[in-house]
Amino acid sequence: MLTCTLEQDGKKRVEHLLVIDAHSHLGQDVDGATMMNPLAPGAGTFDFWGNVQGRIKADWEKTGEQSFTTFMDGKSTKISWSFTPYPFTDRLYIALEKLGKKHSDLKEKSKFYSMIDQGVCFPFQDVFRDKHPEALYRASNINVSRFTTRFPFSMKLIGYGRCDPMEGEKAVNEVRYAREVLGLRGLKLHPRSEGWIDKISSEKAIQVLIEAVSFSMPVIFDTRGRGSILQIAQLIESTRNVLKSKYPDLLPHLKVIIAHFAQGNIDDYDVYNAIVQPNTYGDLSMLHGAGAGNFFESFRRWFQSNNKKSVDNRDWSEYLLYASDYPYFGDVHAQKLMKYIINKQFFDTGGTIQDVKNILGLNQLKVLPEYSVPQNQKELKSPPSITVSNPNYKLNNESTFQTMINSLAKLIIDNHIDIKKFCLQFKDTWAVFNDDVLLTIISNKNKQERNILLMNLIKDQISIFAPLQSNMEWKKFGYKYFDPIDRAFFATLFKQNYLSMDINKTVETFTHIYT
Repeated sequence: MLTCTLEQDGKKRVEHLLVIDAHSHLGQDVDGATMMNPLAPGAGTFDFWGNVQGRIKADWEKTGEQSFTTFMDGKSTKISWSFTPYPFTDRLYIALEKLGKKHSDLKEKSKFYSMIDQGVCFPFQDVFRDKHPEALYRASNINVSRFTTRFPFSMKLIGYGRCDPMEGEKAVNEVRYAREVLGLRGLKLHPRSEGWIDKISSEKAIQVLIEAVSFSMPVIFDTRGRGSILQIAQLIESTRNVLKSKYPDLLPHLKVIIAHFAQGNIDDYDVYNAIVQPNTYGDLSMLHGAGAGNFFESFRRWFQSNNKKSVDNRDWSEYLLYASDYPYFGDVHAQKLMKYIINKQFFDTGGTIQDVKNILGLNQLKVLPEYSVPQNQKELKSPPSITVSNPNYKLNNESTFQTMINSLAKLIIDNHIDIKKFCLQFKDTWAVFNDDVLLTIISNKNKQERNILLMNLIKDQISIFAPLQSNMEWKKFGYKYFDPIDRAFFATLFKQNYLSMDINKTVETFTHIYT
């Protein structure tokens, strides 16, 4: 995370900002580009993020822009930046480090890339893409799933699948397979490399988009040049019209990201209009350096002067995603894009902390299916919950939430469970996230998959492993004890509940219930 300290009128306020790279690749491309292991020393995606962080720090030391003064709300404001690891993963890495076995090096490694919280990755035009007859990218999608749905990669990587819409029914089926079987969370489409650049608005492309919409999966399009951007914009409009007439309830789940749109198109208002339409976003990969600063000024000015907020009630920054396009673009490009999202120029010309939050991670998080459709347990019968209690916290200073995390570390090391994914939980609105997280875990023994909420009931003293139930969905904005629906949720949890007061008992109970 990036942590921002704001000083105004003698008062300090701290804001934590999620950072998500919305565009990177996994596999081996026919053109020679390779990323086969995100944890590979020196060349992996994680070390790439570390290099970006190192470059930002070096730039701060050179320019002095780690802290600067600007005006916000008409008042002189000092802004200071720092890197902070995301609390849940950091605590888990510390617990693994203390165990001194498998994964004990994650804490040490992660300090170099603590700025990047998560990153989207998807297949190249892989050399092994046609290894299975079911669909052109079946093998590639399996490869992405193998990485992104197992620990420790699952704590950082968000996997997208890929298909070729010109395969017709095969492509539609592959979207379904990617989501329902492989657990991938979005879709990548590449008209140029697959040779359907002249068929972007075809019926086959529309059918693939509608299938993705049915799972609330975001779809990212690669682009090459202005023409393809405008064609994709037409495809989005055509798909939206089909949804309006046939499946109106699904319309909010159409989420299309147009990649690389800004580079080379500053002050091109046709391109700007292609992005600023309902259901559409633009990723900023390829944009860097002073051009990035010029783009933000131009896009913001055009948006505000033309009252574009009336399009679908989003502000200008709610259309944009921070993205690297690694390994095609290097750490210097990612750093020089980041620089112009958090530097003095950005704020002096009208940017806000909320704009930075939107661009760096919040927009990407919002388009993921887990934050758009109900998350619950598929099976009808839910297992008991586990309450971890420490009534002597003031004496021994042992947090029950940390006890839960320590227990998870032990369960991972002993090969009882794997973590398929985790979702952040927010407090009331998107403005602030809290400690609670939703984990999707898999038992290594029976391969049962469960959604479990790790929740503080009384901070530091009582926490709970709360399995989601088929009739009650996860609330991304948290739970309130006196809300009638939430009270029913808690009442159900405590009907069947085990009490634990230490790690050993928690691990024993967890193993008995969930594995």
